[in-house]
Amino acid sequence: MNKSFGFLPYVMLVAAAIFYGSLFSLNKIAAEASWPPVSYAFWTSLFAGAILYLIALLRKEPPQWSWPHLRVYFIIGGLGIGFSTSLLTYVAPNLPAGVLTMVLALSPPFTYLISVAIRIDRLYILGVLGILFGLGGVAILVGPTAVLPTADMVGWFLLSLLAPLCFATANVAAAVLRPLEATSVTMAAGILLGSAIIVAPFMFAFDQWSTPGGMGAGDWALTGSIVVNCVVVILFLEIIRLAGPTFFAQFNYLAVVAGIGWGALIFGERLGIGVWLALALMAVGIILMALKERWPAKANSD
Repeated sequence: MNKSFGFLPYVMLVAAAIFYGSLFSLNKIAAEASWPPVSYAFWTSLFAGAILYLIALLRKEPPQWSWPHLRVYFIIGGLGIGFSTSLLTYVAPNLPAGVLTMVLALSPPFTYLISVAIRIDRLYILGVLGILFGLGGVAILVGPTAVLPTADMVGWFLLSLLAPLCFATANVAAAVLRPLEATSVTMAAGILLGSAIIVAPFMFAFDQWSTPGGMGAGDWALTGSIVVNCVVVILFLEIIRLAGPTFFAQFNYLAVVAGIGWGALIFGERLGIGVWLALALMAVGIILMALKERWPAKANSD
């Protein structure tokens, strides 16, 4: 991992956030078009994985199928893409797209907690403060003065919090388990195909089999999600390779802003001041999480 990097990772980070932020609105469109959530997750992963697999073959870098590679494909693909996409598509009709996007801001503190639990990171005061600020943002959304439009949305919002927990687990797996020799395109192809393999049995078990066709609103949303998955998974892996996971953590804040923007653009959603306050608290939490690794090093150098 290169600790000294230029301008390119910043461009990639902004691009990844803009692309990823659109997924929440695309999921909402697909759900409203009656796409079964698990089937939707299966097809987006399968088609995106197949496209990247062909690209990897053309580059003469096909995915490897040894155990060290397979476990990364299945863990990151299953938790970070397959299950999370199914869950977010399932809850999407019951929450504003902008509010749902804000769950992304909890991925860094969840990642930090898991990292501390498995002892690849240490517990620092800035990290704890980051977690508290992030949870403070959630409390504004679901507390007594909640800004969610109706009270019955609270349960749906709490259910959606499983998504950042899965993202956090996938982040830790990417940092700990990724084979060093694998390229980002190769890994992205394997991860997306791994997601499809993990999701497929659940699709049949829950009788959610559905096939694309007709090119209605839901199928266009599916097409958009395939493109987004292709781009974002490659950028996710490449940004971490170039600049490290701490730098990549800024993605979550940018993606929240992008998601709110997409929700306003596509659905005309207008979120109140309470949502922006919650967003501000989450942003402070992310900044503290980014600083917590530098603080001990600076203190030791003094």
